Amino acid sequence: MTNDNNSQLAWLKKGIQTLDTVGWRALKINDLCKELNVTKGSFYHWFKSKRDYEMQVLQYWKQRFTQGFIEEAEKGQSSAEKLSLLGWQCIEGAISGNRLEFEINAWSFQDDAVKDFVVSVYEQRHQYLVKLLSDIYDDPVEIKKRGLILYSLVIGVDLFYRQLSRKELELIFSDYLIHK
Repeated sequence: MTNDNNSQLAWLKKGIQTLDTVGWRALKINDLCKELNVTKGSFYHWFKSKRDYEMQVLQYWKQRFTQGFIEEAEKGQSSAEKLSLLGWQCIEGAISGNRLEFEINAWSFQDDAVKDFVVSVYEQRHQYLVKLLSDIYDDPVEIKKRGLILYSLVIGVDLFYRQLSRKELELIFSDYLIHK
């Protein structure tokens, strides 16, 4: 009988889940081994060090929540549709109430390598928004303004003092949403 938790993907998913529910300080090898019901040797089979693991967890976060969002948005026919698909994904993420972005941001204030990684992810996200907005608006100032506002909205939703309702989230993103 094999242990499905003894895979690199299981470790990465556990890292994301831990970040989301407990925070970055809880990424402790021994605790994660217990939760996955695997030995410490399993950890070192997949990762060179705790730092290697942390950076791979961040890479997995980028793959799922940046590249994955972009791939889903690219299913739209026009830039307006792509922007709308991104908006709906952000709304669904906010409704699910995860703390992942908040926790990764908190971690980035404590660790320069994490900060550099997070900044590169945010730059990629912002550049994608600007690319879509460039297809919708002609004025470079308007494109820049809307890109900054829209990305600020995305970040702000994660840091808002309370969880916003679906109606409130749809109102915030209404300039960009195409209703399903």
